[in-house]
Amino acid sequence: MKRLSAPAGLLMLCIAGFAASTSVAQESSVYKWVDAQGVPHFSDQPPLDSSAEELAIRFKKTDKAALQARVQAESELDAAATIREDMTETEANVAKAERLKVLAEREAFCAAAKDRMAKYGSAQRLYKPGPDGERIYLTDEELDVERANASRAVDQSCSKK
Repeated sequence: MKRLSAPAGLLMLCIAGFAASTSVAQESSVYKWVDAQGVPHFSDQPPLDSSAEELAIRFKKTDKAALQARVQAESELDAAATIREDMTETEANVAKAERLKVLAEREAFCAAAKDRMAKYGSAQRLYKPGPDGERIYLTDEELDVERANASRAVDQSCSKK
């Protein structure tokens, strides 16, 4: 058996594919005839008598199974796209809700820090609770440190990051 070169083999493969595709496509003719009452008829099959005229119209018959498969596939793709859009929208809504929650928490922390700084700024004496519930008053140096901490907390909580 003689071995074909690559281009010749490719050419043979293309010819075989073309021959196979033309045999599957099945072109049909359109026939026209007029019946005894003078009514014209058109069909892809001629009548039993030879009175039909073959028209120069060619068509391919619809492969109903292939059409139904394509419609089904398109329907499934549309359904998948809808699901994907819904999921994307849901994820976006969840992310937005999370951002709003974080912003609300930051605003609450900022308000609390400002309130604490205002109280520390106006208070003459501050205390912290002791182990037995007694008040332990802060010295002037400790008070300055707490006021500086409150100011830093305001800067951190209220900055626009």
